This record gives sequence, structure tokens and C-alpha cells, in this order.
Amino acid sequence: MAQPIRIALIPGDGVGGEVLAEALPCLEWARNRGRALETVTFPYGADHYLATGETLPDSAFTDLRDHFDAILFGAVGDPRVPDGRHAEEILLRLRRDLELTVNFRPCPPFLSVARTVDIEVFRENTEGSYCLQGSTEVGRAVDLSVHTEPAVRRLLQAAFARAASLGRPLTLAHKANVLKHGHGLWMRVFEELRAAHPEVNARGMHADALLCALVQDPTPFGLIAADNYLGDLISDLCAAFIGGMGVAPSISFAPHRPHRCAVLAEPVHGSAPDIAGQGLANPVGMLLSTALLFRYLGWEPEAAALETAVSDALAAGAKTRDLGGTLSTAAMGRAIRERFS
Repeated sequence: MAQPIRIALIPGDGVGGEVLAEALPCLEWARNRGRALETVTFPYGADHYLATGETLPDSAFTDLRDHFDAILFGAVGDPRVPDGRHAEEILLRLRRDLELTVNFRPCPPFLSVARTVDIEVFRENTEGSYCLQGSTEVGRAVDLSVHTEPAVRRLLQAAFARAASLGRPLTLAHKANVLKHGHGLWMRVFEELRAAHPEVNARGMHADALLCALVQDPTPFGLIAADNYLGDLISDLCAAFIGGMGVAPSISFAPHRPHRCAVLAEPVHGSAPDIAGQGLANPVGMLLSTALLFRYLGWEPEAAALETAVSDALAAGAKTRDLGGTLSTAAMGRAIRERFS
């Protein structure tokens, strides 16, 4: 028999555990359909950090890297840790040290008004302004933005491959007119790949102009590629087209697969400590991230069934408060799971 897929569960902070709890029955449902999988829950988050001083110890990172196939992640961020140290050393370390270069953030068309928006954002996930290198002095603060060709190339190759497979346009968001070194590297690699993929309708676009165009009319856009910082901003704006941060999914992966654990699925929203423990969080982003994980693992029937269940539940009027409804987190999860086929 094939070895089971081992999935690490990290609830994290705030509403992370609440939305992850709604994904667990989906994993059990997949197991009951014959998918071999095992899950192990890890405690890393603010509670663990405040109790022990540990963020993500090296032994745990090595275990995740070498003994698991995927990570399903809730959220991190807690006002009791005002400098966010634990969040950086857990989530950002996983992204960086597992080399999860590609952060894929789709806007599922069934969530958009009249199903007219179908945008997929490819965000570089390990470098740029989020490399956490800089300094603070009296009257002066510096945040470095670091870009390397291997990471830029991996991200753009993934974006071009996706655009070619779907026959959809690809836009690179950049500010190479000002950021001549870092974004100049992005443009050089982009132009090289554009020449190698004449079948893809690809263009570069200044990020400020792109954001303006998105607000005016998002429908002409297909795939958007960007560095870590711009990709974060653009994908969060795109979430507004599909109902907000509560429904936005994402998956991060290492396309060159240098290790066993090369994928992490998580909703785009944060830990939302202001509503934690009240049953107000929307589990849709987590459930759609679980569907992305199923698809990455090659479990297409399960991925499609979960996405259809979300679509049907929303069409039937099942909504949490952020979408104008009244359902609790658990009730919304049940409404979706009741529609599994």
C-alpha cells in the first residue's frame, strides 16, 4: 500500500484554530473516500510562545521538513506579542526555509459578483521587502528589499506555465521605473521568459497604474505576478472582488521540490484577534485553501467537490456576518459540508 500523505496542522492564533476546525471534517471526508492521510497537530503560536519562549524550534522545523508532505495553517498574530516575533519565526520561517517561493492566490469566479472576475495572483513568497533585514537608529529606519534571480525565476516560470495552460493573459506588476535594481531584475527575467513563451499574452505594468485599472475594471485581468510586497497588496485588493478577506484562499509551494514538505495551505486572512472566540470568523477561505491542497496532492475529485459545496452553500444563502448573513463559523462549515457529493 502507498504511504499515507502526512499533513501537519498548525492552528496558530486568534481565529486560526476556529477556521481550521472546520477543515478537519473535510480531511476526514477525504479519508473516508479512500485517500490515505494522517494528521498531526502542532502547538506553535502565541500561547505556546508565551508559556515556553519557543516559536518554532529547530527540531520541529526539521520534523515538518522531513516527515510531512504538507502543512495546513490557520493564522498567526496576537496583540500579546506586540513585536510579532513569534509570527515571523513561525510562518515566515516556514515560507523561507522550506523555499515556498510561489504563493498562489486565486479569486474563484463563483465568489465574484455575476462571476465576472477570475484573477489569479502569483506572489513571490520568500524575499523582497519581507526578508526581515534592516535597522533602526535615531531618526532613521531601513528595511532592505532583497531579490535573487533563482526566486524570481521560479515564481515567473510558474506564472508563465499557468498562463500557457489556461490560455489567459499574464501581467507583471512592477516599479522598475523607480526601483531600478530589484525590479529591474524582475523585468529582465520577465522579458526573457516572455520571449520563450510567445503563446502567452504577457505584459509588464507599473503597479500604481495596475491598481488603478483593477479598481476601475478587473475583468480584463487574468494572471498577475508580483514580488512579495506588491503581491500581498494586489491579492488583498482582489479579495474585495470576491467578498473580502474571509473567503480568500491561498497555497504556497516549492516548484523545485528540494524536500518532502513543499506545500503550505492557508487562508489569506489574519488571526483577527478582535473577533476570536466569538464564532464570527468565516471558514470559507480555509475550506477553499483545503481544496487547493487537495488539488496540489492530485485529489481533483475532492477539490472540485469541496469548491462546488462552497459555491452551492453561498448560492443558497448560507453566509457569515462578514458577508451579510447570520451564520456562525461552525454553522457555515456545516452548511458547506452538507453539500458534499
